[in-house]
Amino acid sequence: MKKEIANWGNYPVLLTEEKKFSFTDDLKKYVTSTHGFIARGNGRCYGDASLEAKTICTTRYNKILSFDTEKGWFECQSGITLDQVLEVIVPKGWFLPVTPGTKFITIGGAIASDVHGKNHHVDGCFSRHVLEMDVMLSNGEIISCSPDKHSDLFEA
Repeated sequence: MKKEIANWGNYPVLLTEEKKFSFTDDLKKYVTSTHGFIARGNGRCYGDASLEAKTICTTRYNKILSFDTEKGWFECQSGITLDQVLEVIVPKGWFLPVTPGTKFITIGGAIASDVHGKNHHVDGCFSRHVLEMDVMLSNGEIISCSPDKHSDLFEA
């Protein structure tokens, strides 16, 4: 679907061909057959990092897959917002160690932009608290990476 998009500052405004996927296989087909696109979450980036003529909207990938209430660790999809995460973890006595100025960014955006909060000097950036993530490569392959596994991709 063609639509106009902008980020937090509402400038620039760009016409994009936005794609939304519900199934990983459909996403893989698009990724392997299309060039010049960017993944986009909730569009709250301060700059123009998620603006492109072709975008993949990740907001359908908005689930918490598991939550260890003893350790405070959770596994989630990239399109879930910090607000949606907080709605689940706060009632269980947990809070995110790093929170930026808005709760309306996605986890994927927080990782991609490596956001920080007011406690940056103590707790560092968001990436410091990511234990592992799955990344889809341009050939459609999904790789699990962490500081110890495919660390070059994890740090990229």
